[in-house]
Amino acid sequence: MAEAQSVQNLRKGYKAFAEGDMEALAEIISEAAVWHIPGKSPLAGDYKGRDAIFGYFAKLMEVTGGTFKAELVHALGDDSFAVALQRSTATAQGRAYTGTDVLVDRIENGSAVETWVYLENQDLFDELLS
Repeated sequence: MAEAQSVQNLRKGYKAFAEGDMEALAEIISEAAVWHIPGKSPLAGDYKGRDAIFGYFAKLMEVTGGTFKAELVHALGDDSFAVALQRSTATAQGRAYTGTDVLVDRIENGSAVETWVYLENQDLFDELLS
């Protein structure tokens, strides 16, 4: 059975993120995409549009001193949704975060148009980013 295009895109996206390849990310994140970042930190909220999402990535790296990493553990998907189970790590303000987090993408025409992020330890992540 062939792997769904949405799962292939997840794999490509995680590789691109790890390498800081925004050009490759731009190929799979719709220009009008929306990301929903939970929590109470200054980075929480809805990011509308690829530029805003990339701005979120930049802020996340800035706040964590470039230590934020997201490793894809498992991916599943079809033509409508893709789900990534990721191992997230980061250090900020002398504290460390390690979590098994989940990202859910809504897919249209092969691209992620909306993403919801769910963190294993939201309170700790909020503290790290505040």
